[in-house]
Amino acid sequence: MLTFFQKTVLGTIGLAAVLVALVLAAKAPAQATTIAPALPAPGGAIPAGIVTTGDAIVRVKPDAAVVGVGAIVQGSTAAQAQDLLAQRIDALLQKAKALGIADADTKTAIYRIDPQYAYEQGKAPRLTGFQGTQQLVLTLHGTDGVGRALDTLVQGDNAATATVTFTLFDPKAVQATARAQAIGDARSKAEAMAKTAGVALGKVVSVSDVGLAPTVDTTTYSQLVKSAAPAALPPQLPMGELQVMVRVQVQFEIGG
Repeated sequence: MLTFFQKTVLGTIGLAAVLVALVLAAKAPAQATTIAPALPAPGGAIPAGIVTTGDAIVRVKPDAAVVGVGAIVQGSTAAQAQDLLAQRIDALLQKAKALGIADADTKTAIYRIDPQYAYEQGKAPRLTGFQGTQQLVLTLHGTDGVGRALDTLVQGDNAATATVTFTLFDPKAVQATARAQAIGDARSKAEAMAKTAGVALGKVVSVSDVGLAPTVDTTTYSQLVKSAAPAALPPQLPMGELQVMVRVQVQFEIGG
């Protein structure tokens, strides 16, 4: 049977994965639409023209942070676990409001009430109680004072886990810059191919993102709250730079 500390560690790892998924799902725009369909070729042959891919990476400082705080409680009954969990989450929500975090920027990522069992060889599992888990996701506009905000949230015995993911609040402008650079990269490759082949490079036939929509990586800082009075965090956590990555495929005609 896992100890409470082991479960808390697993909860922290799970929260980090949930937060990254939430950030990417919330921030990544829909896949770009092809400007025009590729020219059809008889019998499924390779389309006429020059087809290249272009890549671009734009590095930028994050301008937002997603803070995750979670509570884990133990109760002898499901109702007791629910009540204890509600008390701790309410205390965290009050702290979030005191920090100026709006209700629209506050969401619940995980809520669980799980029965707990003791296992002994040769015997049926024995119910020992219930564990309640809830994770809040708080979006901070700007990155100044993220450490101070996290420190405020984890003080006391209400939070069991804490995670910060630095990201971009609106990545569209940076993604547009990266896409323009990627198209330029694809054109440079096509020009080199055309020159080597002894032909002229014609107009663009189609442009599309390759694979998934352009992605923004994230920088995550996690803290396991091991006591009721964890060490104070610095007002500003190291956040580094984010990478906005785009890959496109461009098809050109062969000029006359």
